[in-house]
Amino acid sequence: MRTIALAAVALWACAAPALAEDITVLYNVRPPYLVESGGGVTGLTGSPVAAAFKKAGIPFKWESAPSARQMQMIKDSSGPLCAAGWFKNPEREAFGRFTAPIYQDKPSVILTRKDSPATKHTTTDGLLADPKITVLVKSGYSYGAFIDERLPKAAAEKSSTTQENTGMATMIAAGRADLMFLAAEEGSELLKAPELADKGLVLANLTDMPPGNPRYLLCSRSVPPDTIEALNRAIAAP
Repeated sequence: MRTIALAAVALWACAAPALAEDITVLYNVRPPYLVESGGGVTGLTGSPVAAAFKKAGIPFKWESAPSARQMQMIKDSSGPLCAAGWFKNPEREAFGRFTAPIYQDKPSVILTRKDSPATKHTTTDGLLADPKITVLVKSGYSYGAFIDERLPKAAAEKSSTTQENTGMATMIAAGRADLMFLAAEEGSELLKAPELADKGLVLANLTDMPPGNPRYLLCSRSVPPDTIEALNRAIAAP
């Protein structure tokens, strides 16, 4: 079996298209998805990305970049560049190439304060219909089709920020907004942060929330389709 597995890896490596330079994979530390470890990146999305490149025999290197900048870097890149763990939407498909999914989120939840009016709602639609509630959203970020389609039509106030999740949670704890949407596994990890201890923050489920969103590797147009296909074969392999 080991011989067969090694042969399969060799076939991927032979089939992998040759590139003039290593592919740079952008990441932003975001437990449990992307975690720096031993000079590389692991986590729910980091580990499958690294495994796919290695199985496909495609050289790559990690590069840290704020999530707010990554989309513009992908758009502007003249060289092979990818970003790990992003949702797919039509706007991003217009300028980039997506691989097959690398991870499937659990259903989204809300992070809010124990005393927030948001805790009185049990559905997404009911929550977003409340004009007394302020939803904190990350600028340029997609929350998946279910939430993205509802936010522009919501009666609830929207407040936009470029802060990462810890900063957003701190804003909610300070009363600058009532809630943020995030995946359940990310919320559980976020509340372990020492700086958020004893801040009165809780996670709440919404009964109409659909299954979680798949996450992908998003690459610039400088990454050719045959490279994407080689990565997809590696992602699908056991």
